Amino acid sequence: MLTEAQKEIIERVDRPNWGGYVAKNPGEDSVSIRKVGDRLLVFRALDVDAPGGGVFVYFPASGKTIELTRRQVTALQVDEPISDDQLDGLFPGLKIETIPASGWVLPNVPVDSPTENLRSRTLVLNPTEQCNIRCTYCYYGGAYEGTRNHQTLEPSADDLETAIREFLVDEKRVIDSQQAIYFFGGEPLLGFKKMEQAMAVINERRREVGTEFPKLILQVNTNGMLLNDKIMQFLVDNDIYMNVSIDGPNHDLYRIDRRGKGTHDRVRAKIEWVADRWPDYFARRVAIICVLSQPLDTRKMYQYFAEWDVAQRALAWDFDLVLPGGSGSYDEFQQLFDEQDKIWDLFVSAHINERTDRERSFRFHYAFSHGFLHRSFHRALNQKQKIEDPARVDNLLGVQLVPGSEYLVLGADGTYYTSYEYQAAEFATGTVATGVDYSIGMEQLSSFADGAQTSSCSSCWAVRMCTVNFPEAPFARTDSSTKTEQKAAAKVARCRSERTNLRKALEAVQEIEMRFGADRLDEHREDWVQQKELGPSIEGFNE
Repeated sequence: MLTEAQKEIIERVDRPNWGGYVAKNPGEDSVSIRKVGDRLLVFRALDVDAPGGGVFVYFPASGKTIELTRRQVTALQVDEPISDDQLDGLFPGLKIETIPASGWVLPNVPVDSPTENLRSRTLVLNPTEQCNIRCTYCYYGGAYEGTRNHQTLEPSADDLETAIREFLVDEKRVIDSQQAIYFFGGEPLLGFKKMEQAMAVINERRREVGTEFPKLILQVNTNGMLLNDKIMQFLVDNDIYMNVSIDGPNHDLYRIDRRGKGTHDRVRAKIEWVADRWPDYFARRVAIICVLSQPLDTRKMYQYFAEWDVAQRALAWDFDLVLPGGSGSYDEFQQLFDEQDKIWDLFVSAHINERTDRERSFRFHYAFSHGFLHRSFHRALNQKQKIEDPARVDNLLGVQLVPGSEYLVLGADGTYYTSYEYQAAEFATGTVATGVDYSIGMEQLSSFADGAQTSSCSSCWAVRMCTVNFPEAPFARTDSSTKTEQKAAAKVARCRSERTNLRKALEAVQEIEMRFGADRLDEHREDWVQQKELGPSIEGFNE
């Protein structure tokens, strides 16, 4: 739990900007909160012109997006008092839900729940913390507070074996659920012998338990430069997914070697070599990972991948934005967010095609491969349809996902961490020798929940769709005033990013339905259901 002094700091840094009767969230230019009597009305006007000249407005208390007249929207946003009766008169025939002045009732942290049955879904192993290149945006390059630098450390064989054995347990609920073991780094291929040792333990565990762990995913993230025949045969034989990083036109600006030279041509040559020698594996198990960085030019990025036929034969692409924490990070990356608007436009316009043609369309594949887009779009589209208590938020990832139960990272020193990026003491949650202490995750969760209830989260329009969680706002009772203020400022930047993506997602939902029909959205809902059935799910896993 946070101290009262810390809560006061968070409230001062991350709170809505009130006029007299209306307020804007930090960084937003549109009113989204207003007082109605002694209660609050939370909403978000969307930048979508309705056919009759109106405006669409999202109301999170009901989870619905409604078409209103511009006069009605203006009445919501103008800084003048309004009563319950006036609100009813303004929206005849509509039930506009309000919430208490204290804000949303967020989910309770399960602090009293037993932790004995908790299990992690993903085990992240670093075969080495060394790297053969020096990406300037890397979390381990010394540019970010609270992260480690590149080191020559590697985990012991005993620690690797213990971590894997504790992860792959002989329990039906685990065997029947999706789990994953990821090899990260540094550059994990520098620790290839450790990967071989880990694979030997995994196979031994399969024999002991008497199952192949059929839903277990094995994956390696690599810069690709060290790939050779021996390593490739190992990956193919063990059916290990491979994510290879290549940043298109911006690659050599950031992904440089120790001499400061770009690595693009070497990485691309390796990718093409793999695609040529192991075409089936490449199509089934290889993903292209691309970090969106400044100066981002969506047109050039599109052309790069449109002209590279080898990349189009890969299993998947994953484009995502790197956004360091800090109070200025959102402004610093504003150009990136401006470019994202073009990707949203590309995504929406692709729905002119029927489903089969659309899924074969390069522009749709390119747009939907952007992580910020598909994550926020699905959360906006697949909201809960029936809300029994308008003021209560039943599902909030950051308050309910116990740190360590989704990602568990083994550090080279045998410490378990709840965050891959931040392998620091405040994210430690036990050791290989003592086991995972999920009660520490519960404490971390409680601190996050305190920060959420104190901050702009308590009246944010995006709360029902939000994915911000503890590693992105890791408040702790032991934080000094200065540290608390820094973390609150970093949270403001992250929340601004989240609201931007979710607003664009809500707008995309409306635009697709208006321009191309509701059946296009139903197709996405069907895809979402299928993904939940066939892919990772935490439902029932940690009961």
